[in-house]
Amino acid sequence: MSGKHWIIVLIILISGYGIYSGIKDKNQRWTAESSKILTNKCVSDSKEMAENYPELTHEYCKCSTEKIQAEFTQSKYIEITKMSIENQRKKLWPVFQNCLTEYQVKIKAKNQE
Repeated sequence: MSGKHWIIVLIILISGYGIYSGIKDKNQRWTAESSKILTNKCVSDSKEMAENYPELTHEYCKCSTEKIQAEFTQSKYIEITKMSIENQRKKLWPVFQNCLTEYQVKIKAKNQE
């Protein structure tokens, strides 16, 4: 990945800790609250990208959250977030890669306007 966009990959991985620390209920099913927490944590961890591209960043974070929730149970996701960053990347990257690619394309298009 080029530029600062690789940071977004790390953001979603690190944001997973938000689910672990922000949700007391470790049931198998995702809740609307856990979805909101994960999306908001992703946006807040995006820092400069969220400031420069607030709508696109929120859209990316929401897309990534939806993909993760469709692929993993909440307890499985929490288990993944306890792994090393490298192992998290291996498990999660394929799940939300399309979201990141779309995000990068939209940022590039916006910068060309």
